[in-house]
Amino acid sequence: MKKPMKKTGFTLTELLAVMVVMFVVMGISVILLIQTFDFQRTNDQYSDGIRTVDRLVADFRDDVHTYGKPEILTGGDTLLRFHTGMETVDYVSQPGMFPDQQIIVRTVRKEGRESGETYRLPDRTTLWFADGKDNDAGLIALSLWTAPPGTKTPKPDDMNPFDRTSSNSQVDPRYAGNWRTIIVGY
Repeated sequence: MKKPMKKTGFTLTELLAVMVVMFVVMGISVILLIQTFDFQRTNDQYSDGIRTVDRLVADFRDDVHTYGKPEILTGGDTLLRFHTGMETVDYVSQPGMFPDQQIIVRTVRKEGRESGETYRLPDRTTLWFADGKDNDAGLIALSLWTAPPGTKTPKPDDMNPFDRTSSNSQVDPRYAGNWRTIIVGY
């Protein structure tokens, strides 16, 4: 009696099942890869924003220590001005490329030359300056507020950067980490 021939190939059904499993694995891999890239992009933007704010704070401190008491300007785009006989340093607000973006340009004018640095603040971040009064005389504050999604940015008049008690602050305690204030003496 003859032995039956052994089957050596795959059926179309088996081949289709393997292909479906491969497509599912590839689809999941692509989704995970896209999420990884999105996470990396978000992380890079956050890190860039932190570095930008740190540079701005360092320059602000240096300017206060170098030039003394600045002039806080209201109205217009110029927020703060340091002025000596030979030098002028301006902090100017400009709108960013996106609606929730603010750019601060620090311009130094000295002996007819001008140089500047641009600080692109993180999205939904607002910056303002406040001068100390009464017990806080001789101090100036740079305050940054990063509005969480779904919240309104408080008005600078509603927030006292020199208030050292959390009970008097107008900031919702849940969002206290979104408010950063640097106080420098001149």
